Amino acid sequence: MAFFFFFTMATKQIIDTRLQVGSIYLLLFIRNSDISRGFHWALYHHRTLQSGYKFNVKQMGEGWICDSAANSNIMSSFLLDGALRIGFCDPADSDRLKWIDAVDLTRPPHPYDVFTCRTWTMHCIRGLIMQGFVKCNNPDALEQEVKEWASAYHESAYNGEMPRPVEDCQLCAP
Repeated sequence: MAFFFFFTMATKQIIDTRLQVGSIYLLLFIRNSDISRGFHWALYHHRTLQSGYKFNVKQMGEGWICDSAANSNIMSSFLLDGALRIGFCDPADSDRLKWIDAVDLTRPPHPYDVFTCRTWTMHCIRGLIMQGFVKCNNPDALEQEVKEWASAYHESAYNGEMPRPVEDCQLCAP
């Protein structure tokens, strides 16, 4: 009986109550101890109290693949720098976000001249702004805010300090 109790407690999902249902978050992940290597960028839509959907691309060889998936423990993700709330989409309307996983991965997204996880994410944010899910008048300033925000938390992420920050973007209206 004691083993069953321990096993149940050890596998119990811990829900981060700082995440708000319907909110869209920009996720940044550290690459290593050298901050000059930048960050990995992704998006996350928190759809229920227990889970959400991570929109993500990753490099595979010389190309890129979609690596999006449902996620029930995003705040425990390996190398997560933090989550910055940038927008809102009612979970009942989550189908309106499906276009993100259909963005062309074979050429740089407009308005960029190179394909990276950052340019893909910023392209998607521009689309979310056009759809009204993200309320921001200046995506370039948003990108700068995000880089500064992530840099401030790089060392604590590298040191594995928990919990990771969940904050609101200053340039995006609620």
